[in-house]
Amino acid sequence: MKPLTIYMPIKYLNVGDFVLLKPHDLNLVPFLMGRVEGDVIKNEENKYFKMVRIQWWVLVKKGSNLDEQHLYEDCWRGKWKCNLVDSQQCLDISTIF
Repeated sequence: MKPLTIYMPIKYLNVGDFVLLKPHDLNLVPFLMGRVEGDVIKNEENKYFKMVRIQWWVLVKKGSNLDEQHLYEDCWRGKWKCNLVDSQQCLDISTIF
């Protein structure tokens, strides 16, 4: 039996879409959020084939004493802003959910 492979089809990613990614270290943050900033590279000869440019977004909460455990509580009602410090990054579409 083959393992189940889940991937993001190219046709479902559009410029301006928000995407979630699971970080390598879940103790750092439970997920990462980014915004698609360009079309998926569809040219098989390009080294970025099936990759897309992502601009990272960060959660903003008041209070300097917030630890990571409490930072993401009720995060969907919180404020998010574009992380202008980190540049855009190209990611393989298979890492996006």
